[in-house]
Amino acid sequence: MPDDSSECGPEMDLGAQEHLDQHRRPRRRHPPTAAGADSYFRHLYDTEPDFKQLAKEEADFAAVLQDNGQLDFTDPASVMQLTKTLLKTDFGLEIELPDDRLCPPVPNRHNYILWLKSLLDSTTYSPHPETQTITGLDIGTGASCIYPLLGTIQRSGWHFLATDIDAQSLSYAQRNIDLNRLSSRITLLPRSPEDSLIPALELLSPQRPLDFVMMNPPFYASQSEMLASAAKKSRPPSSACTGASVEMVCEGGEVAHVGRLLRESLVLRERGARWYTSMLGKVTSLEVLVGRLREEKVDNFAVKEFIQGNKTKRWAVGWSFGAMRAEEGVARGLGSAVWKRLLPPGVRIELGSLGVEGAESTSRFTPQNKTTHERLSTNTVGLVALSDFRKRRAEVLEQQEREARELATAAATPPDRSLTSTPNNAASDSNSKDEHARKKKKRPAKALVSFGGDEEEDDDGEGAGKQPALSIKSSKFKINSNKRKEGEQETPEGATAAAAADKAQSEEPTSADDSSKPKRITANPSALIVPRALTKSALRKEAEEKEALRKEFLTIQAAVKATEIAIPFVFYDGTNTPGGIVRVKKGDHVWLFLDKSRKVGAQLRVGSDKSFNYRRNWARVSVDDLILVRGSIIIPHHYEFYYFIMNQTVGPENKLLFDYSADAPRNATDITTQTTTPDEPSTKPNAGLSQPKITENSGGGVRVLSDITSLEGCSDDPAFTKVVDRRWYQRNKHIYPANTWQQFDPEKDYQGEIKRDPGGNAFFFSK
Repeated sequence: MPDDSSECGPEMDLGAQEHLDQHRRPRRRHPPTAAGADSYFRHLYDTEPDFKQLAKEEADFAAVLQDNGQLDFTDPASVMQLTKTLLKTDFGLEIELPDDRLCPPVPNRHNYILWLKSLLDSTTYSPHPETQTITGLDIGTGASCIYPLLGTIQRSGWHFLATDIDAQSLSYAQRNIDLNRLSSRITLLPRSPEDSLIPALELLSPQRPLDFVMMNPPFYASQSEMLASAAKKSRPPSSACTGASVEMVCEGGEVAHVGRLLRESLVLRERGARWYTSMLGKVTSLEVLVGRLREEKVDNFAVKEFIQGNKTKRWAVGWSFGAMRAEEGVARGLGSAVWKRLLPPGVRIELGSLGVEGAESTSRFTPQNKTTHERLSTNTVGLVALSDFRKRRAEVLEQQEREARELATAAATPPDRSLTSTPNNAASDSNSKDEHARKKKKRPAKALVSFGGDEEEDDDGEGAGKQPALSIKSSKFKINSNKRKEGEQETPEGATAAAAADKAQSEEPTSADDSSKPKRITANPSALIVPRALTKSALRKEAEEKEALRKEFLTIQAAVKATEIAIPFVFYDGTNTPGGIVRVKKGDHVWLFLDKSRKVGAQLRVGSDKSFNYRRNWARVSVDDLILVRGSIIIPHHYEFYYFIMNQTVGPENKLLFDYSADAPRNATDITTQTTTPDEPSTKPNAGLSQPKITENSGGGVRVLSDITSLEGCSDDPAFTKVVDRRWYQRNKHIYPANTWQQFDPEKDYQGEIKRDPGGNAFFFSK
């Protein structure tokens, strides 16, 4: 696949352009609107574009094409016109590009979109993934807004939220969106370098979940690195570069940028997106990022290699926290065997012996309680996709659970002996007695001939005329049964007893009739729990109370997170080097503390005794190169201090990892900093705080910070908090005390832990 307008990257040399003359044939232009659009886009650049055919279709492209049918790739205007022509003829898109911003290569960007479609299609249960509604986030969309335009034109259900920090790029991106009438499906969001990459507050809602995050970060960590990379070329690049520094350079390069996305994804996980992806310009960057994914125990990831032209290559990495894994060809897309160690773990499925049509019918001696494996082997023929296999396995498990419930219900119900050939006398007698008793109790009171007026004149009340007939029958039945049971003759005393029984029986049906009438259920005043009326107003009031409690909790939580604390620390490289005190908030992440400690190290000239260029060394150190060791526990970057403070997390030796108060401050001045004008003093009470010592300019006013010595934690032992270079730790992790450090595990109980060396031998420390 040719790279028609290569960007300035680590391998921006495409080689000579004579390969464009070979294997050229006319191909279909203009994107289709039918159901075969996916097939059209997938094979769009299987062959090189025919420049002469493009010149016949587009007069603007014919103006920049040379007489020999070649294109001058060193001319920025020619490269830009090729991009516009390909987008118009192959995708039906119109774009405008500034002269001082990056001109994106269409096949390169198209490859990324194709891989994203395969990634999403192979991790969904939908039988028609091409019609699904998908929402994606494009971080750093650029002036062309190329990824959202390509994605929305290929899939009618795709929507994009695109971000950028450059005002000029956002202006041109909005112009390109309006030019193609896609403003209803593409939304731009301006960001600043200090903001998070994923705008959580704008996106994390049930109404608009994210399906994927994509980014194409700047390759280089500095301008000098970009120039040095170009100087290493054996010959000058054959393609013009029009990218600005904001598009080509960022602090820490692409590894730091994608590492920042990884840290945010570890916090958001599935609440953020189904897939987090990024394109890379160096295979070494891919190697580093795959190593970090494995360090964070993220095994559901995918890698891909894109090849354009003769030698230009790009790579992509994606990871997910969901249970569904991508197909083998999508997740393991590296062609070279050299990089086999970077591939994610394969998924193997054994379907057992496959059934064949025309085989003999199931024998009657075959057991009915088949295992899940046997049922899958029977129902599955040939190779199936992983998503289909999971769906069939879920159906088999559901069927097994349903059969187990039916079997348990049948076992609990006594069998009907009338349907069996083996008699059971004892059970039959007991069952007949119980059935007779049930019939006697359920017999309704019928209106028979009443003798109540002759025999029971004293009875009064409602229904008195109906009761005696039933009572006479029941009394006769009792007398006869007594005679049969005891073998005695009826005597006057027996008649008297029968009369008493008759009277008692005459009262029973009345109570039975009363019990059969529906009674109004009233509240029990002696109950300890007062029942609540489930009316609409009561439910509405309860919902309002819950909402008020939720808002109160969020307010308190925000107040706690906004509270500033002081963390004294040391730089550790075998010896403790004083590092000072860092001011952070309880809601900040660990990586933000490390970033501030890095700046403190540069200000305090740490390492100046070992290296003359200590400032340059500190400038090259990124947050990912530093680790925080609290006691003997390595704290991962993506954790907030708030997590340890609220959970009162205890480390070894029964000591809190972060011993700070979990309560909210009493007033607003303890929560946030004040903003006053230079001439107008603050009228809010200080609530016992020391007077402010530090001021910073913030817009039109002055941001007043409280004295750091008055913050909580200022007097803690600095040696308990160590900032360590990751490279030093990798070299010395077999030496004490680094061999006793361990990464924080939220599921582990450190209180009763005994310190041991890597060989398992216990340390003996004096307490």
